[in-house]
Amino acid sequence: MKYRAVLVFPLLVALAACGQSGQQQPVTQQARTVTIAISSDEGTLTPFTNESGYPGDNLVKLIFDTLLVQKGDGVAPSLATAIETTDNKVFRLPLRTGVTWQDGKPFTADDVVFSVEFYRKNMSGDSAIDVRPIEKVGAEGGTVTMTLKAPDPEFPLRILADMAMLPKHLWESVTKVNEAGTDKAIGTGPFKLTAYDKERGYTLTANPGYFGGTPKVETVKVSVIPQETTQFAALRTGEVSMSVRNVPPQQRAALQNQPGIGIVEGTEFASTLLQFNTTRPPFDRAEVRRALSMAIDVQDLVKTALLGQGTPGNPGFVHPESPVKGVPMPPLFDAAAAARQLDALGAKPGSGGVRVLDGKPMSYELLVQSTSTDRLRSAELIRDMLKTAGVEIKVTALDPDSLDTKVWPDYDVKKGRNYDLTMWGWSAPIMQTSSQIVSLFDGDPEDGTLNIGGFENAAVDQTIDELRATTTPQARTAAAAKLQQQVAEQLPFLTLYYRGGAYAYRKDAYSGWKWQNGLGILHSGSFLP
Repeated sequence: MKYRAVLVFPLLVALAACGQSGQQQPVTQQARTVTIAISSDEGTLTPFTNESGYPGDNLVKLIFDTLLVQKGDGVAPSLATAIETTDNKVFRLPLRTGVTWQDGKPFTADDVVFSVEFYRKNMSGDSAIDVRPIEKVGAEGGTVTMTLKAPDPEFPLRILADMAMLPKHLWESVTKVNEAGTDKAIGTGPFKLTAYDKERGYTLTANPGYFGGTPKVETVKVSVIPQETTQFAALRTGEVSMSVRNVPPQQRAALQNQPGIGIVEGTEFASTLLQFNTTRPPFDRAEVRRALSMAIDVQDLVKTALLGQGTPGNPGFVHPESPVKGVPMPPLFDAAAAARQLDALGAKPGSGGVRVLDGKPMSYELLVQSTSTDRLRSAELIRDMLKTAGVEIKVTALDPDSLDTKVWPDYDVKKGRNYDLTMWGWSAPIMQTSSQIVSLFDGDPEDGTLNIGGFENAAVDQTIDELRATTTPQARTAAAAKLQQQVAEQLPFLTLYYRGGAYAYRKDAYSGWKWQNGLGILHSGSFLP
């Protein structure tokens, strides 16, 4: 059986520039220059040097193409023109002809084989891909064949649509990927990196020979503006054309009513969590995690912190509109039941109304990112909710780097963690496939690369093994549903909410932004005809 790439998964048409509000203004579908505001430096924009999944990886993918691209809930051709498979284990990928790297050298099947093997040896970096599921890769003429260790129906979306292709002639001499410079930021993509200043940002120039058509924007300037308020002030004055920050609920109405500003809205799978350090008592006990979770009203968090502009968290983590198919579950909140649970655990009232459990006051520190308005407000609300249950929470705001150092040092879960509780979140792509989601829960740190709470549970690990052994989308969906039920029982973290996606832009600068679930509006599709 032969699958065209666009048919491997059910296709959901992406929303295109919906939710644009404000007075009618001239809109611009092409532009000489578009200026995008980001919050911090993203390194030299190679797959091994960007600092974040969003917007770092999104910028990298403007320079480096993948074999397939995400479209709706499925995939579409890019450097590969089709997918051929009969068993979801062996994939034949005919490659597009006539493609060149941005330095003029031809793109070949050898580059694809090299890329897979290079990632196999170099897995560090936010955009580096874990290719261990690929047992072998080879090329014959203009077709690449990848054989997996086990069938994986999510392979096209999980890896083929995410793995940036590397030019062999530039990367085969690289030994320290984390030190790769801008001279290695050469891809086949629609834009080329032409200038970089660590403090000020980047200049990306359109690739006029791009196989997908000449980009509608000639130059993309990327400006580093750390403060949220400063970014939106620059948007109002026209200094920037688009902000990568999700519009804060408190500012959305004002922006929507300002002439010349549009807002693109859509379903966003990015999550906000109350993460437990399950290696530290009493959070190593599921019954304690459940009692605390039952004291937190996630619907009130959405109403108060997000002004209703979001979706309450699913106890099983998966967003209800995710391609993984989130299992609908009732909210856990029940303040009276939380108190009864704490009583049953032997948590007795103590000094100042703070319960005492196992001889220690239930007083804990909650770390939160200082630059996130809604997380700071949510942390304060959680503090007040848990106080009612007799649990004391001390909210500590940290800059993003300091928070990462305590929660996820060097982005390596094997290096441990140093916190009680933290407000955390994962960018939208995590929610795209069950194969990515399991890395949040796998007790083996080699596979649970995103398991920042150190969670371990034998039954969950067994379900993960069952999920990975599935060979069809239907079987994988069933295994994913079972995993979600277990997550809702074990609660390694409490999923608080998913913010509504809303990104603001200047209509008079450029209005070609297109929504893609999992990517927002910063992706190549927003710039291509």
